[in-house]
Amino acid sequence: MQPVVNLTPIVRQSSDGNTNNEGIKNVELKQASVVFGKLPESLDDLKQIDRTGADGRYITMALIFCAFRTWRPEDQNTCNAMLEYLMNSPTCGMVFNNFGKQFVKDRMMQNNKYSFLANAYFDGAEPSNGYTPAEPFTVTVEDYVYNMPPSTMYGPTITIERLVTRFKGADNPRSLDLYMDPKDNSWYAWSDSYKGLMVDIKPKY
Repeated sequence: MQPVVNLTPIVRQSSDGNTNNEGIKNVELKQASVVFGKLPESLDDLKQIDRTGADGRYITMALIFCAFRTWRPEDQNTCNAMLEYLMNSPTCGMVFNNFGKQFVKDRMMQNNKYSFLANAYFDGAEPSNGYTPAEPFTVTVEDYVYNMPPSTMYGPTITIERLVTRFKGADNPRSLDLYMDPKDNSWYAWSDSYKGLMVDIKPKY
């Protein structure tokens, strides 16, 4: 059940906002391909997956998409339980609550988004193939080019890492903020940053 993480060095450009391009510089980052032999489809499946260590952040973002994939109008509880597990940490408590569940429901029901949104984030999926992922199921994400400020919203100082997905469902990258909880060393999705992954994508055809 544990996915395999393959890391590749990449180079992206950052800017200090200077309009004459003098502030642009190359930054070496990591791109991670998270490869699943079998997709997790339940809370019990998630509990078998280790999310500690440096690779835990990549795995956690990929697992968010796996959770999205289980949402159905007739069974919302499976997805909600998986998202709770990936967001509600020992330090930050219940981040994904009833308001979050309603948000997910509203977005998934919009244009039957539940039938294709999650698949769109897997490698090989694109509008022209109806967002059908390639196999083995793989999610490719990368480090964000800028550092995120730490947060003390929940008490202790928490270092936040932002990851980016460059998928075929949108012209611009989308991101998720994550952090390693100091109490169990597992990675969790930060606050409501997952909401940006649920906005509209290109229609399939």
